[in-house]
Amino acid sequence: MRVLATLTAGLLMVLTVQGTATAAQSTEQPALSAADKNVKLRNTLPGTERAISIAFAEYGRKDVAFVSGEFGLKTFDVTDVEHPKFLDHLTKQEMALPGDDPSQRFWENEDVNVDPKRKLVFLAREVNSFGRKLPGDRPTGNYLVSAADPANLELLGFHRQNTGHTTTCINDCQYLWTAGLDRSDAKTGRIFVTDIRDPRNPKELPVSVDVRGTPGQGKITHDVQVDALGIAWVAGDDGTRGYWTDGWHKDPLTGKVRWATAADPVPYAGGAVPKIDMPTSFTHNSFRPVGRTLADGPKPSAANPPGSLLLHTEEAFGSSTCKDQGRFVISSLKGTEHGEGWGTKPAEMKTVGVWSPDDQEGTIPGDVTCSAHYFDVQKRIVAYSWYEQGTRFLDISNPAKPIQIAYWRPEAAISWAPYWHKNNVFIADLQRGVEIVSLTKGAYDAQDSGTNVQLVSTPGKAKPGKPARQRLPLAPDPDFGWACPMLAGREGDCSPGACC
Repeated sequence: MRVLATLTAGLLMVLTVQGTATAAQSTEQPALSAADKNVKLRNTLPGTERAISIAFAEYGRKDVAFVSGEFGLKTFDVTDVEHPKFLDHLTKQEMALPGDDPSQRFWENEDVNVDPKRKLVFLAREVNSFGRKLPGDRPTGNYLVSAADPANLELLGFHRQNTGHTTTCINDCQYLWTAGLDRSDAKTGRIFVTDIRDPRNPKELPVSVDVRGTPGQGKITHDVQVDALGIAWVAGDDGTRGYWTDGWHKDPLTGKVRWATAADPVPYAGGAVPKIDMPTSFTHNSFRPVGRTLADGPKPSAANPPGSLLLHTEEAFGSSTCKDQGRFVISSLKGTEHGEGWGTKPAEMKTVGVWSPDDQEGTIPGDVTCSAHYFDVQKRIVAYSWYEQGTRFLDISNPAKPIQIAYWRPEAAISWAPYWHKNNVFIADLQRGVEIVSLTKGAYDAQDSGTNVQLVSTPGKAKPGKPARQRLPLAPDPDFGWACPMLAGREGDCSPGACC
């Protein structure tokens, strides 16, 4: 592990790590029973408890997983998933800035990004990192890490800017789009653009992209996903909107053809979702199946031609079963290609399909943390995280009627984000760490026959992996509320500084 000398001694303090475990033990909750169907556990990645996001890169024949979590960044050789090998750990102590408490967690980097060509890793830092609280300074921004050798990670530096919730590669990782709550004086929802063509000297550009709301309103952008055609989809308050970031395109807001750049993108399509389907009007993340990924999404039809569908998440916790909000929504982009989704009151996209775990097999009734969160898609199957309701696998061949073909809800799971990778699914579980699973023949048979797994009254007895005896207590983030739940403090309180 190499850490540049320019990162001061404050980044290198090493203290014992006790806070998270102590907090979890002091707010014990009864364990939730396990249940699974049509899913097989392949393996786990050791030492990845409090995992949040995962990315992959190839090094010749070597396949490497990058696991970001409260512990910092870890790398694993997963060429053989039956025998994964730990490679390196960029610790939170090494990432700590002057004034940080390195015994506290690194937070949060919900969607780790890797440059597959230059082998760079980008980690977003939120205000809650390392025990920071008001009225003190709470730095946000991005860490830039060299993974030229994944067994010897090198921290290049920290680029401070006025947000740091998620960060996404744009235009072949020549730029970063960073999303979150704008902490500048403007206090609007927007994307911050950083030029990283020289990763040792990142330069923030004096532009605002995808501005949402009026100054002081506090609206946010949350995450960015880039589709197979290079269109960047920005999710957040008031829905999801897509932008061209390269090439000549007609700007629907002006009617003029102009060159799109990462700093001056051209609007493409998108908008809000009807409140009956997404009551909070907050989208968390999205995916548009198009081009090389078209076969991963729903089957195209006359009603829903290729590239016309957008899959996205509403993260919300108004219903413990996700019956009323916190759902998976499939929207049609048709009718939004002329700028209808922009302006102070974005037009609504037509809803094609909605799904939630409510009244589905494998669902725990009652007071259980439940909301749609991150998802990934392969061959018309969505792997989807639903917090304590586990990871669900949905066939979306018919976008109007998604069906559940498998589920994975091990004991006391908090499924945060699943990732398809070479026919396996790597699940970042905040409680259990990274679990590697695969679907069994039963799942594919259910997909082929269009058969929804049936509701049962008795949950399965499976307790795969190392069982977790206690549920982790979650509480709303002091800045984002339930749009970003975090581990509760000792007394179950999550006021600023009380979460660990």
